[in-house]
Amino acid sequence: MRAVLFDVDDTLLDFRGADAEGFGRHLADLRPGLGPAETAAARERWRFWGAHFFARFTGGDLTFPEQRRRRARAVCADLGLPLAAGPDAADAWFAGYLRHCERALRAFPDAGPALDALRAGGIRVGAVSNSGHANQDRRLRLVGLRGRLQAMVCVDDAGGVGKPDPGIFRAGCAALGVAPAEAAYVGDHLDHDARAATAAGLTGYWLDRAATGAEPGPPVVTGLAELVPLFVPATEGSRP
Repeated sequence: MRAVLFDVDDTLLDFRGADAEGFGRHLADLRPGLGPAETAAARERWRFWGAHFFARFTGGDLTFPEQRRRRARAVCADLGLPLAAGPDAADAWFAGYLRHCERALRAFPDAGPALDALRAGGIRVGAVSNSGHANQDRRLRLVGLRGRLQAMVCVDDAGGVGKPDPGIFRAGCAALGVAPAEAAYVGDHLDHDARAATAAGLTGYWLDRAATGAEPGPPVVTGLAELVPLFVPATEGSRP
């Protein structure tokens, strides 16, 4: 194995936590005084429309900015929030959410050390993400991980295809100069990450941070530190 490719959101970055906090704070700016139950219900609509329009982006039906605009409009319609017509108003609304989200964004504590240890052991490391390149580049720089990755491939780098399409995984391998059979892929989504990578010819690993005990077929790790001994040979001095 010569390379390990990683998913970004909820594998290297705690995006789920930042998204929930960011939207909650943005909603509080727009509609102060909402109770916990109302906020939770609003977050559910935010997640629903996010999944809906993001799937249309990864399927090539929408551009990255357009999926954001449509998500903002759909959520505002559901929640009765005012939003003026036109793309500029939707972009400004989404930017308000992003400011809060980025303030809350954190890398998982095991991400940086795992990337450093793999590279020190001669393993090439990169990322394959279903997001837009500029978006993920910014997020990874904010948390100090972008410089640790030797390549990053997103939907707009791979001809508009996203996971689970095998093309984006193979594009990630090409960016690191390895064949799919020489690469592993690690992600938190069982189907779109681990199983899809395996189908593309890589060795897919499911990152099950919650240690659910599921038996998914692909190999499982519960943290990124577990990858290092799998791919970096022990030194003579560290062997028992």
